[in-house]
Amino acid sequence: MEKVNNEKKKFILNKKEITDILFRLSIVLISNILLSFATVLFLSPAKLYSGGATGLAQLIQGIIINCGGFMNLGLIIFLVNIPIAIIGFKFVSKRFAIYSIIAILVQSLATGILEETGWSPFLALALPIETTNGSIINYGGILTLAIFGGLISGVSAGLALKFGVSTGGIDVISQALALHKNISLGNVTLIFNILISIIGGVFVQGGNWIVVLFTIVRMILNSLVTDKIHTSYTYTGLHIFSECSQGIAADIMKTLKRGCTLIHTEGAYTHHPRTEVYCVVSTYEVENVLKIIDKYDPNAFVTLSPIKKIKGKFIKKTIV
Repeated sequence: MEKVNNEKKKFILNKKEITDILFRLSIVLISNILLSFATVLFLSPAKLYSGGATGLAQLIQGIIINCGGFMNLGLIIFLVNIPIAIIGFKFVSKRFAIYSIIAILVQSLATGILEETGWSPFLALALPIETTNGSIINYGGILTLAIFGGLISGVSAGLALKFGVSTGGIDVISQALALHKNISLGNVTLIFNILISIIGGVFVQGGNWIVVLFTIVRMILNSLVTDKIHTSYTYTGLHIFSECSQGIAADIMKTLKRGCTLIHTEGAYTHHPRTEVYCVVSTYEVENVLKIIDKYDPNAFVTLSPIKKIKGKFIKKTIV
């Protein structure tokens, strides 16, 4: 009977957990709608490619159009992401995969609706410029679309990953590789996106190298913004000096499951003995550590420094 009650408790969410789930769902909604806007309103008019599975979906749509057919981009995005969601369930975490599935549904629906409405307020930027000697390519307009498309899609991906959700697609595969193979998130997406831009520009669009070049511009901006916002698999070392070092260390180990080292120190001026806490955490966990410190000692002295590399046992955890 006691075992049954314990099993039931696992499915009972407290207020904090419900708030966390609702917050993450709002991030899923915002980030994927942003990505849909970036793709349909900025990148597609200029025939540029988005990143990851969305870019792959654009590539497939282009091939279908070249063959005389048509399929809604939102539907293709949904179909491309189905096997990727399965990878998320198996190699990342079930909760992360569930958020990814919701992300796929939101993105597919938003993209499909935007494409069906035909709303394209920035289309004029992609159209050729008419001159007395004929029409010329509007390089400035295409560059503008590439810049804003890259910035918005970068914010979308970074925002999603920072809060433990995703925009589906390559994000899921990158998380799996980062966790199990220690392969850089940026390297995976960069190689994949370069291949999409080359295949799309050279083969699908008949040797259009302009598409390749401006898509690379979009990719660079996207990567810079994503890396600036998303810091899941970088590390930070914290030196914590406090009168409550024992309590802080115990709470960090209990709450975050991260090891701590206690170092006995002495103030050079006062010669007052203190105990320093040193710990290394994933950068996305830093805010949680600071909250623990404030709970015990708001006046604690803390220094933070980036960790370039770790050798030894350090458990990489899924964000959710």
